[in-house]
Amino acid sequence: MVNARTKIRWLPLGLVIGRSPALPEVPQARLRARNAILSGIVAAIGLHLSLIAVAAESFLVRDPLFGDLESRLSRVERERPSGSSLVLFLGTSRVGTGFAAKRVGEQAPIVAFNFGVPGSGPIIHQIYLRRLLAAGHRPELLLLEVLPSSVAELDGGPPEARLLDGARFTRHEIETLTTYGVPEERLREQWRETVATPWLSLRFSLLGRVMPSALPAHRRQDEGRTGDAWGWHRIMEEALTPEMFAQGAAHTRREYGNILATLRPGGDAGRALRDTLALANDHGIPVRLVLMPEATWFREMYPTEVVIRFDRWVHDLARDAGCPVTDARKWIPDSGFADGHHLLPDGAAKFTDRLTREVNTPLFAPAMGVTQ
Repeated sequence: MVNARTKIRWLPLGLVIGRSPALPEVPQARLRARNAILSGIVAAIGLHLSLIAVAAESFLVRDPLFGDLESRLSRVERERPSGSSLVLFLGTSRVGTGFAAKRVGEQAPIVAFNFGVPGSGPIIHQIYLRRLLAAGHRPELLLLEVLPSSVAELDGGPPEARLLDGARFTRHEIETLTTYGVPEERLREQWRETVATPWLSLRFSLLGRVMPSALPAHRRQDEGRTGDAWGWHRIMEEALTPEMFAQGAAHTRREYGNILATLRPGGDAGRALRDTLALANDHGIPVRLVLMPEATWFREMYPTEVVIRFDRWVHDLARDAGCPVTDARKWIPDSGFADGHHLLPDGAAKFTDRLTREVNTPLFAPAMGVTQ
């Protein structure tokens, strides 16, 4: 029998009979709920503003590819032997897989670093050189790749424009990009998203850092930290099977066949390359232009008139800038390539060793025991 001190209470799990505890007053419950909501809002705003601030100050978040490579370059510079000279190779994925920078130091008192950036071109190279200079990096020699397809003059703008994501750049850098024919509105919209919704727009760079396995390879943005300490991205295969070769060759022909068939160098991309040379000159940094190796069948995709036109253009560019050109297009046999233009490890070793021997400018000749 239920006495007068026993109450029947309805709870979400059903009818419970027992002694009822003291219930909180309604105003106090509302106060706690309101405080919890306000605390959550404040925390969310704090995290939002913190990520905006971090992205503004650190390229490790905004542009992990650059941020990771720059971090490794800084470590190499701190640890380099006293009296050694720094050679920085700035280029595309061809450089990334083809320049085994550590080998340079094994042959001469030079410390080299591979700053090869997949999907890049003259515009990205200029932005990155500006960042490196702002961070205090001053190489004794800058090797600068000239990728023929990246300087093609196209109706739709520079070839690399379609790969650019405004989230990777600062507002000031976007202003620079737009001077080279990169569509402004798309870049600015992408940049604004990093301020309005940073956790959404920067999600791939953040997740790629803490849990890369959760993303497909092309979304991880981890190329800057998956190479060796000197920036080299060694292709894992030592040699290719016939099936692998056929697949790589087919992909390369689809990607480059049309643009190489009618290539005219210059335009906005060519102007960006000239401006990069001028920027290095303004800071007293010697530059050597480098044409990376290509397989025989890859070079055959260039019509004769295109080769003549490009060679004349690049040598005129070098003459005007007062810098030498290293033409390495025929240095490596076809067996040294993964896909006609990215070097396998043996090809990368041969290319790096020859480049080390031939880049014996007066700056490095005494250290390398070479008489000019």
